[in-house]
Amino acid sequence: MDTTTGPIARPTAGGGRQPAAAGLLRRQWPAVVSGALLWLAAFGAGWWFAPADPTGVSRAPKEADWGLFAEILARNVGVSAALFLGVATLGVMTIPLTLLTGTLAGYYWGQGSAVLGTQGVVRHLLPHMPLELACLALAAAAGLVPLVTWARAGLGRRPAPERGARDRFGFQDACLLWGVSLAGLTLAAAVETWVST
Repeated sequence: MDTTTGPIARPTAGGGRQPAAAGLLRRQWPAVVSGALLWLAAFGAGWWFAPADPTGVSRAPKEADWGLFAEILARNVGVSAALFLGVATLGVMTIPLTLLTGTLAGYYWGQGSAVLGTQGVVRHLLPHMPLELACLALAAAAGLVPLVTWARAGLGRRPAPERGARDRFGFQDACLLWGVSLAGLTLAAAVETWVST
């Protein structure tokens, strides 16, 4: 694999090696910014419109164990997969899925914050929430990579010719971004299970 375009470490001008993640984020920053803005805007809207006094919502304590970890991880990976699989439509379906899942997540977390109060939010949401939101936004970004790559090409910025025809829409980068998202979601699920509960 050509080290100038592949997902491995690349040589730098000083003779050192640059981590592959830095090159990935540099290549796909428009998709990452778009995914983050879309997801966080939808999440914020859902949180904003959540009822301040949710009737019928209660907090049932759960036992921190591997079953809870698997349940949390499966839920988060399911949302992440739905966002990522927009690559099958070249990123078009990622937009409504991001708006829907982001709004629903914000709405439910807004309800949860009303039930928990400030101390409960700090204790039960804050330990895992930033990482989980960032990883879901990264999954949305991964799903948007083909659309953003196509849009950038239409605006005069051509995809790198050395990447080849088989990856001209950035599918390899989309998969790598999703992999980073999954790794972060696994860590967030562990924190939610054994720290936030």
